[in-house]
Amino acid sequence: MVNRKTPLLLFCLLFIGFASCKKSTVTPHSGPGKDLVLSAIEQQKVTSDNAFTLSLFKNLDSANTGGVNLFASPLSVSFALGMTSNGANGATLDAFKKVLDFNTLTPAQINTYYQTLLTNLPGLDPNTTVKIANSIWYRQGFNVASQFLQTNSTYFNAKVQALNFSDPSSVNTVNNWVSDQTNGAIPSIINAIQPNDMMYLVNAIYFKSIWNEKFDPAKTIPLPFTLADNSQVTTSFMDGKIDYKRFDNSEVHVFELPYSNNRYSMVIAMPATGITVQQLAAGLDSAKWNLWMNSLFATNSELKLPKFKFSYSINLNNPLTELGLGIAFSSNADFSGISTGLPLQITRVDHKAYIDVDESGTTAAAATVVVVGTSVSANPPPTVIDHPFIFAIRQVNTGLILFTGVMNNPLQSGS
Repeated sequence: MVNRKTPLLLFCLLFIGFASCKKSTVTPHSGPGKDLVLSAIEQQKVTSDNAFTLSLFKNLDSANTGGVNLFASPLSVSFALGMTSNGANGATLDAFKKVLDFNTLTPAQINTYYQTLLTNLPGLDPNTTVKIANSIWYRQGFNVASQFLQTNSTYFNAKVQALNFSDPSSVNTVNNWVSDQTNGAIPSIINAIQPNDMMYLVNAIYFKSIWNEKFDPAKTIPLPFTLADNSQVTTSFMDGKIDYKRFDNSEVHVFELPYSNNRYSMVIAMPATGITVQQLAAGLDSAKWNLWMNSLFATNSELKLPKFKFSYSINLNNPLTELGLGIAFSSNADFSGISTGLPLQITRVDHKAYIDVDESGTTAAAATVVVVGTSVSANPPPTVIDHPFIFAIRQVNTGLILFTGVMNNPLQSGS
């Protein structure tokens, strides 16, 4: 059985090859590690996070019609949105609760859950590196509610810093933080600061672990890999006789490959003959996922798995809107918990992810930025006064206005 107390950090449905190989056992560096211990309420939030993961994954895959590799960390998105939700009120907060599926939990229970993950996930296994980091960067001079910053600093361990958003170097400041937290796997998360950007809420996750039984690089061989259109490419397949878990039915072949000390695992679901990966993804929900996980049985057999490494990036505005968070992206958003001085909304949510799977194990990283800005267009400020305008002549230190007017037509000389 899969360890149901382990949150779903990696969810990647891929085609894989399946055939014969040889066994190589890892010697742990020190100790067997420990289990993640959660309260009943926190375990309930794991179920909610997994439901959000599957919903977001299905949405992304349904739009992925070009056969492009897809990889994301919905947990990273959940962290970033979780921080943002601490500033939402009214119908906007209700939308966060619905999309993230924590309607029955109090804000304190939700925040404590995220704090538990931050504190405990990094220390479960001596051969696995897990880093989860959060940060909030806001425009210098923007009046942010102190309670909002304090809550996210306390529960999310968020780095909080005001930046001069007019200084182009601020882009590097945010990106360098993301790069540091992901060991360079995600080198950047923002490209430029828009005039109406007021705040960036950023999450970064980094994962690196070794297989419980490594594949022998000497056994890696080139084999054909069949694409969705039934054409084939030749790629490198790892080869080993290993302990793993599996489940098979007429729809799917599920493989669970453990990382060091069985504290984390990679789950792979390959559609059965006659079923496409998009059809498999379209029918996937929490009930089916739980059936797969509860039906896994241990085996030791030969397995061939392709090596792969790729990056993925996507703007999540449309997927999150389709999942029910549309109000947060509109002028009707209520982020009065962040600031009451300006009308605020989410202007964009961007996500980047990276994965590298080879004979020794897996490196994966992701970063998510929620951009909160004013409820105006992000067009740059004009530098040409090229349409009718109001003007005035005043005395500066008293403010006394001497003349006012409207200029509608610079060619008009009189009336």
